[in-house]
Amino acid sequence: MTSEINRDKLIAILEEVKRQRILFGEEEEALDLTDVDGLDTQALVFLRDEVELLVKDARTLKSYIDDRIRGLLKDKVFKFGQRVFRGRNASKLVPYDKDKVIEYLGDDWKAAIRPEFRTTAIKAIAQKRGQNPNVVIESLFERVETETLDVNPLNKSPKFIQELLGDKEINEINLKDGDK
Repeated sequence: MTSEINRDKLIAILEEVKRQRILFGEEEEALDLTDVDGLDTQALVFLRDEVELLVKDARTLKSYIDDRIRGLLKDKVFKFGQRVFRGRNASKLVPYDKDKVIEYLGDDWKAAIRPEFRTTAIKAIAQKRGQNPNVVIESLFERVETETLDVNPLNKSPKFIQELLGDKEINEINLKDGDK
């Protein structure tokens, strides 16, 4: 039975799930999948594993597409229906040396690491030790520029973007440095 389940069969089942979702709308209606109902436990587990692999592949594809959109929208916004896509530079703190940060934290490391370094916790520890939190952060972390892609409903986008876009359905707007 498991040999009958392949990517094409899974796609056909997903198409039926999509059809039922569209048919039922937002209502939480139970799925009626005759192709799945007759499967034994081993086949269901195999099908579930195939779904997980497909979801992983879909996430990888989405990330790839987001990277392409981000490259096209650097310092721009793009209104598409009721969503706004915004590409912008951002920065984050990256430790110069993770071991040095852990050494600094000593026994207080659990309060600051979950699983990445929590800079607010490190600042609190520095303050507790009578040190300048900003100096400690600057000595342990460097600021690294990154590019991000924000996808938000139009009504949750910053007001200045809503005003710049107006009532146009699709529009590209170059942002000034101060608008980032």
